[in-house]
Amino acid sequence: MLRLAVIALLASVPLLAAVPAQAAARQYFPCAVGIQKYDTRVTSTVTVSIYCAEARSVGVRITAGGTVLLSAHEAVRAKVGQSVGVTVPRVPRACATVRTGGANSTVCTP
Repeated sequence: MLRLAVIALLASVPLLAAVPAQAAARQYFPCAVGIQKYDTRVTSTVTVSIYCAEARSVGVRITAGGTVLLSAHEAVRAKVGQSVGVTVPRVPRACATVRTGGANSTVCTP
């Protein structure tokens, strides 16, 4: 019984060791990004909120099912939240990719 527990523990060591390496590879993104989707019977309104500590030029792309719904460039002021949105025929899920300074962040609705 103890031997099986030791074997199981040793077998899980490579999995546990891989977690910090994956976390270290995560890219730093200098702004907070959120997404919200509001649906009516026939339309979806997708809004992306961006907040940066420093003034930045950001690119925003909102997609649904591989289709680009909106592509825009925005000047985000320091410490001032900014939103960009689009209303389209109803979609089940939407994602937004925000790019600035060579980094990007993608968020999706549930």
